[in-house]
Amino acid sequence: MGALRLLAVLALIAMVAAGCSQSAPADASAPVLTVATGLYPMAQAVEQIGQSKVSVTDVVPAGSDPTSYQLAAAQALQVRRAGLVVEIGGGFQPSFEQAAGGASDVVNLQAGLKAGNPYLWLDPNLMQKAVALIAGAMEEADPAAAGLFRQGEQAYAASVQSTGIDYESTLSACPRMTIFTADSAFAAMANDYGLRDVVVGSSSGASQADVRSAANTVEASGATTVFSESWQPVGLVDAVAATAHVRVRLLDTLAGPPPGGWPHQADYINLMESDLGVLSSALGCPNTATGND
Repeated sequence: MGALRLLAVLALIAMVAAGCSQSAPADASAPVLTVATGLYPMAQAVEQIGQSKVSVTDVVPAGSDPTSYQLAAAQALQVRRAGLVVEIGGGFQPSFEQAAGGASDVVNLQAGLKAGNPYLWLDPNLMQKAVALIAGAMEEADPAAAGLFRQGEQAYAASVQSTGIDYESTLSACPRMTIFTADSAFAAMANDYGLRDVVVGSSSGASQADVRSAANTVEASGATTVFSESWQPVGLVDAVAATAHVRVRLLDTLAGPPPGGWPHQADYINLMESDLGVLSSALGCPNTATGND
């Protein structure tokens, strides 16, 4: 009887312990999902979706062109060991994508969204879809945190949507609707918000005839501004602007921070609003948002 009583007590203890382990809240110090990215806007999205249950690393340092940056061996290993890798794909970041090929879980945004333009974060409509795709990949990678990720996704998607509403309301009333840019990074955004994006190019090797032709187009449109971009040579943009007697302003692609990083208060949302301010000022929009020269 003593032995049977002891077994019964041990069984009861085991049952109570099992019940406690199932109902106890998750340990705040438990490992979180590790995510590797190579682009600032994607790292921002992951942080906002994952909140306290994600550790994200943007492996491209400030001041480096994210499209051409060559990962060091330690960085490539960090990408391969991540619980999830977020990439644009399509050869947009060759070195990062090569490292991502050895990772166990990768979300390819261009493929998932069937987006033709890799700069999808510059279009708030596309960015909302990217946020949903990233959140879904995070939930699959860490099902235990799926509820938290869904909350983060909803909140962040609402912020991106609000930015899109600002773009729509501001750009829809502009007297000028043509922008002149160094490349097609802003083409998807322009198309979604009723603008016409004319690429003047960024190479300094263009002929004088090419410069004059582009300048004629700028003058005919009534534009006051030609836009330069981060990580793009300004030679041709400057030449066209000088020939057309218009100014040059930076329209940032936000792909990566400048040397020294962004200002302390900067994030993807207010940087997008800053770009909107630059656009609306250049286009003479009546509801001009604040933008930095």
